[in-house]
Amino acid sequence: MKELLERLREAEKRANEADRAFDLDPENEEKEAAFDEAYKAEHKAFTTAAEELVKITAGKIDIKTARQMVQGKREQLEALFA
Repeated sequence: MKELLERLREAEKRANEADRAFDLDPENEEKEAAFDEAYKAEHKAFTTAAEELVKITAGKIDIKTARQMVQGKREQLEALFA
């Protein structure tokens, strides 16, 4: 789980950087494509982390709650799995 949260943090960082680059040059199709790919990777990392949380709790935490936890309680999750 720790590794998945680290991957998510890195994916978010890359997506934010790509978003900033695209904002600076919104007519640039390459920057738009780079942002789209970075966002897809971020979403996949987020979904994977939430699904793993459901899995390691044997379903005691449902996917909706897991997503909320990954989104809103990230620091606590990182501390728990440190």
